[in-house]
Amino acid sequence: MNPFLIIFSITFLLFSNIHYCSSETSSEKLDIVSDTCKRCADGDPNVSFNLCNNSLSSVPKSHKSDLRGLALISLKLSIKNATHVKSQVKKLLKATPANDTYMRSCLESCEELYSDAISALRDSVKAIKAKRFDDAITYLSSVVDDPQTCEDGFSEGGIVSPLEKEDDNFFGLSAISLSISSMLAKKILF
Repeated sequence: MNPFLIIFSITFLLFSNIHYCSSETSSEKLDIVSDTCKRCADGDPNVSFNLCNNSLSSVPKSHKSDLRGLALISLKLSIKNATHVKSQVKKLLKATPANDTYMRSCLESCEELYSDAISALRDSVKAIKAKRFDDAITYLSSVVDDPQTCEDGFSEGGIVSPLEKEDDNFFGLSAISLSISSMLAKKILF
């Protein structure tokens, strides 16, 4: 057999295996997002696998992260979302007539709830970074209730909430953050 052909074949097989192994490693890293989301959704009825997987996957570095990194990413997504909702509430307040006191009262309550949520989420980030997972869970437990408290104000007055979609989305994101933080506290590792 031709020595050139043998060397070429060995080189080809060697590089094929290296590429295959590096592809397999990349796939395994990508799985942390879906594995984490599956565990969260299986363990908590408030966590949507699709919302979890889509939101975490939207951050490129999540695929290279560990569980603690995913907790921080989910918290940052929750902060971004809460900040957006608070901005929406401010716009609604500006557009609501002064004589619509009940609607204004509900919106002001929601604005305060989201301000508090943002603060608690930031405290959760600090707690996760310091590996104080139980503290993060305490902060997040209060945050998860905020969207429903906001919604309750509208429903108690017989008013259709202008924030239902936003509140539902924030609830979902904060439930993901709480679930991942709980996994950290229980030392559930992959």
